[in-house]
Amino acid sequence: MATERTVLYRREGPIARITLNRPEVLNAEDMTFLADLTEAVHTLRDDRKVRVAILTGTGRAFCAGVDLKALSSGRLDPVFFTDIESLWDILENCDKAVLCGIHGYCLGGGLQIALACDLRIAADDAILGLPAVKECLIPGLGTYRLPRLIGMGRARELLLLGDTVGARRALEIGLVNAVVPRAELEASCLAMAERFLAVPHTSLIHIKRLSNLAFQTDFTQFMQAFIPAQQACLTSPEHEAAMAAFRAEQAAKGK
Repeated sequence: MATERTVLYRREGPIARITLNRPEVLNAEDMTFLADLTEAVHTLRDDRKVRVAILTGTGRAFCAGVDLKALSSGRLDPVFFTDIESLWDILENCDKAVLCGIHGYCLGGGLQIALACDLRIAADDAILGLPAVKECLIPGLGTYRLPRLIGMGRARELLLLGDTVGARRALEIGLVNAVVPRAELEASCLAMAERFLAVPHTSLIHIKRLSNLAFQTDFTQFMQAFIPAQQACLTSPEHEAAMAAFRAEQAAKGK
């Protein structure tokens, strides 16, 4: 009998669902998980019918991070850490809106997944952190993304001490965008996905790319990227449809 995949991918119209599926170990990451996640993320990247993706986890947690049993027994190849970081880069830069629905533990590599997403919705039972320092490790490119998201002072507190925070504190410091009751997490993620679907996709992908670029370049180079992006929006069918709707609304008001 075939073993069930540790990461599941399915598409529901323009919405892709990526589900972490090792509930017996709180969706901890090992080499099999990496292989399945790689396939799912690459499928997402290449699926032109998808506009929004939702990442969630099965069982009692979103993701508890790297599988420490696999790490301590030498069952993680050296390429694990570089290969998994390349997946976060794809999520961060793909031409889709990527949401993360977090419940239970979201630690280490689990939080790194969430940091690479565009928005994070947390259930009220979520516990988030990057505790790698306690194992004398570096929490990957969480050291890169976390300061950009919540500021250097708060990021260093979490990174250097390996502390965890609950959902409410995560919301206060800007680590998550919303906190909802656990029973409402799925519906809240779907509602946010629908909101993204209502946004013109051309402008969404350019805004996502430019906001990422804002941390990587100076003002002059940013403007050089912004101008053609704005021109692409101005000449898009979506912009013309929006302007036609505006003109029709004005005409109906007698203006």
